[in-house]
Amino acid sequence: MEHYFNIGKNLQQENFKEILQKMSNVFGWEILEGTNLLALKAPVAINFVNFVWGETTLSNIEKVKVFYKNTQFTWLVAPQINADNLKCGGFALDDLVSTEMVLNISEYITPTIPSNIQIIIPKTNEELQIWTNTAIATFECSSDGFKEFFYPLIKVAKCIPFLLMYDNQPAATAMVYCGNNVAGVYCMSTLTAYRHKCLGTAAVNACILLAKSKNLHHAILYASQLGRPLYAKLGFKEIQILQEYHLENTLEQSNA
Repeated sequence: MEHYFNIGKNLQQENFKEILQKMSNVFGWEILEGTNLLALKAPVAINFVNFVWGETTLSNIEKVKVFYKNTQFTWLVAPQINADNLKCGGFALDDLVSTEMVLNISEYITPTIPSNIQIIIPKTNEELQIWTNTAIATFECSSDGFKEFFYPLIKVAKCIPFLLMYDNQPAATAMVYCGNNVAGVYCMSTLTAYRHKCLGTAAVNACILLAKSKNLHHAILYASQLGRPLYAKLGFKEIQILQEYHLENTLEQSNA
């Protein structure tokens, strides 16, 4: 794993930073950087970009709390890192973990995709609404919040959404950001009724083929425990496992 750690180190953070730099003129999108610290904030309390990486010093924790105020966020910490300062500062360890994974696109083998799967890049408002409805069924957030978060990523940062149809019915989503050096795979979702039908494979494949057409060499993503076997099968290698810490009072306020 050491080889892939060296390849992928900081790729995810850099991909996020590129997106946020493009979003710098959109209200509510901000970056906090310091010595061994990076925090990213979106204007909506949807926990897809509100991530913190860095040393969990008392100084960094105070800076991050001020930066986010009452906005929900996640501090990603490798298991071997001492998180005592986070615990003392009111953070709780979540049951979820994020596995950072990287793919060498030159080694990618294109899988066979069933013929009844159709992949659409939404162009019209109607297609974008169908993409939205499909995704929020998995992400369990409001349509308005989802749009406020994702639509600027598409329109301003030029992330590319994919809508996957199964037997002509909307079934899954994905989104890819093709940065300067790496492709970031995001917004992977599959409706429950359509799982185990190769839709996840087809979604990742669409993202990788687009990245390949832009001569990018690596793709990066954060995998859930559910998605990790799929990504590994497609050639993604584990870089590191990151535990998720949330500020308890922030969670209580966001759920109120």
